[in-house]
Amino acid sequence: MAAWQQLKERIDAETERIWLNEPDEMKIQRLGLLKNKAGSYGQYFGAWDFANGMIRDLSMYTMYPLLRLMVGGNFSLDQMKEIYQTVIPVYTEYLRYSGYPTLGGFCREFRACLDSIETKEDFISLYKSLLMYCNKLTAWMYHYAPWEMAVSFRQKDEAWVNEAKRLLELQN
Repeated sequence: MAAWQQLKERIDAETERIWLNEPDEMKIQRLGLLKNKAGSYGQYFGAWDFANGMIRDLSMYTMYPLLRLMVGGNFSLDQMKEIYQTVIPVYTEYLRYSGYPTLGGFCREFRACLDSIETKEDFISLYKSLLMYCNKLTAWMYHYAPWEMAVSFRQKDEAWVNEAKRLLELQN
């Protein structure tokens, strides 16, 4: 079995394992327990928020569009490999640092086994497995996002704006 096929099996197994159970590494990140203390000024929310925005962008706004281009048939296998090596590590190296070590490992292995991929179909097969895994991580992130914080950021209505104007004018 080729290296890429072994990696694909492991990614598929991990995706299945986390389908109904939040991955421990996401709990560690979400609860601020990263040993590397990612974040600044003693807080981890900024790092958590940034990493979770990146996993969303990787999954939904980068990997999906790239898949559509690859499936469209206009790229050679070598071009697809180059696209992967150029675009995906930009996300996954930061994500590895910020609480997604399994994702980072899978993506490093993907790059390492590119030489064992001999057809576009095989590349796309492995890529789809990685995309499904990223998509599942994104779903967990959305599930546990601190949506309750939104009450602090309510939309302002006209009455609020008028009161703010009145108060500002009092200071002139």
